[in-house]
Amino acid sequence: MEKIAILREKFAKEGYARFLGMELEELAEGYARVRMKVQEHLHNIFSILHGGALFSLLDEAFELACNSHVEDAVAISVTVHYMKPVVSGELVAEAKEVALTPRTGLYSLTAYNEDGIPVAFAQALCYRKRKD
Repeated sequence: MEKIAILREKFAKEGYARFLGMELEELAEGYARVRMKVQEHLHNIFSILHGGALFSLLDEAFELACNSHVEDAVAISVTVHYMKPVVSGELVAEAKEVALTPRTGLYSLTAYNEDGIPVAFAQALCYRKRKD
């Protein structure tokens, strides 16, 4: 089975993504787009979307994009910049591959609100495991 098809199947079974209400919109080699509806139970003490929930959306797109190659990959680091508070609506996160080496992958992650305005930006690095 092709790696993209395997990832789609794994995403459909991933409990955490389902718990947060995430939907996979697009997946290709080095790229992923994931959608999530902002729900009240994901709000923080200020009645806006909790940063952890927004991070989870970005991380889900990252996980899928960096694992779209033959090698399995795990996160080494993610740096997030939260730019705009989110109260309601739907968010879309995109992960785009910036650079790929035999052992690492660098990704640009952006989350957009319904109006297409960026609400968070992240840079993420993954380690690509050997198939020994």
